Amino acid sequence: MSIPASLCYENNLAVILAEAEGQYLRVEWKRAAWHLLAAQLVLEQLLVWVRLTGYGKVLIKPPPLPSFPLGYHTWLLYNWLPRAKGAGAWCFALFPPRDLFAHLGFIDFLSQLRQRQIGYYVADSREQAVTWLRQQTPTK
Repeated sequence: MSIPASLCYENNLAVILAEAEGQYLRVEWKRAAWHLLAAQLVLEQLLVWVRLTGYGKVLIKPPPLPSFPLGYHTWLLYNWLPRAKGAGAWCFALFPPRDLFAHLGFIDFLSQLRQRQIGYYVADSREQAVTWLRQQTPTK
């Protein structure tokens, strides 16, 4: 019997859920009008929940955007990502965006994960991502 996910945070852009069974956090972006501050708030809340739950594993499907806005992209890579690692996020399962321009930003994000030695996996399905996350254990 599976344990239902617990709601951690929700705004007009996304929802953050805690999956106790696999001990990971899941970010689900909604199809909604994009606002930089609302998107940043989602990821700031993700850091709060990484600390509160102790779950360093995160499943993220990219926002449904044709490309990442430059301000968001820059903030994500150079402000948020270093703080995510500091908060205890050490492992990301990600879905690649379908749009070419969004994919370019995604490749840059993967490069930053590698440089910061943060584990990641690019999944084709949620089942594949969850299986991979459950297999991950922290290395210290």
